[in-house]
Amino acid sequence: MEDEKHIKIKTELEDRPKQVTNLEVWLYVVVNTAKSIIDNTSKNNLDIVMKFANCNNTSQIQYEFDIIQGKFGREKFSQRYSPTYLYLCSLVANFPNQELSDEERELIRQYSTVNTYLLYEL
Repeated sequence: MEDEKHIKIKTELEDRPKQVTNLEVWLYVVVNTAKSIIDNTSKNNLDIVMKFANCNNTSQIQYEFDIIQGKFGREKFSQRYSPTYLYLCSLVANFPNQELSDEERELIRQYSTVNTYLLYEL
């Protein structure tokens, strides 16, 4: 199932929409992009993406994403200037604040197990 979700979202983003409006898609982009940043620089810290599951709203997730970018998205990050990376980060930043349900936090947990990254496929 996770492969189907990844392919569906990848297909949706291939035309590079300026923003996503579906919270489930946005959560996937956030978790997948954050995990790809960490995986690229410090594989021992991949469990950090689980912090997203503790957030109550999308603003808190954006804040945690910014922390990951600051910690792992610097000099050692090989995709730092990649147009795809910049695009994915813009999708993360341009999403309105919404409260998260328990179901959405469970989706975050599920998305954190995906090891195929949009960063390298778009």
